[in-house]
Amino acid sequence: MFKKFSLLLMLCVLVSCVEDVDFEQAEDIAISPVVESSLIFFDFDASEFSEPTGTAIVTVGDDLELDVFNDEFLRDNLIRTEFFFEVTNSIDRTFRADIIMFDENDQVTYAFAIDVIPDGNTEVVTTHTEIFEDVLLEQLKSTVRLELVLSMFPSASGIPLDDNSLGAIGMRSKATLFFLIDNE
Repeated sequence: MFKKFSLLLMLCVLVSCVEDVDFEQAEDIAISPVVESSLIFFDFDASEFSEPTGTAIVTVGDDLELDVFNDEFLRDNLIRTEFFFEVTNSIDRTFRADIIMFDENDQVTYAFAIDVIPDGNTEVVTTHTEIFEDVLLEQLKSTVRLELVLSMFPSASGIPLDDNSLGAIGMRSKATLFFLIDNE
């Protein structure tokens, strides 16, 4: 009985359907990883913007070196980038954050601004997303330095900020990089 069952099982295995396996399809694999990284951040108390008249435009700035786009892998496989900014303001002043990008010759490759409107000393959150695809992505890839210029505009009431002024302004941002990696 056991021999008959084994013979029958072996016969079934030998005559069962088998689909051809195409091992070359592994060559067509593409992966699409997404990478997030912190970009720019700051926190300033209102007292750091003290100005004696309440009518001055006060500006602070900072630079960020972006040598990441010199990497050949990144240049060849990056298909989209998003810069996300979140600005929290509780200072009774209007601010503008200018983000300016420069190439290796110190020429501007791209620039944009984020306007931050106050609501008295109530905390206001402003968000902005800048998307880089196609031509804008190529401009971004030629960027080697990013400059942030934060400008505070005069008070509507003319009341100056001093060491005792309330409120703060802060920015958090991140870059999200989208890749397409294939073997072509």
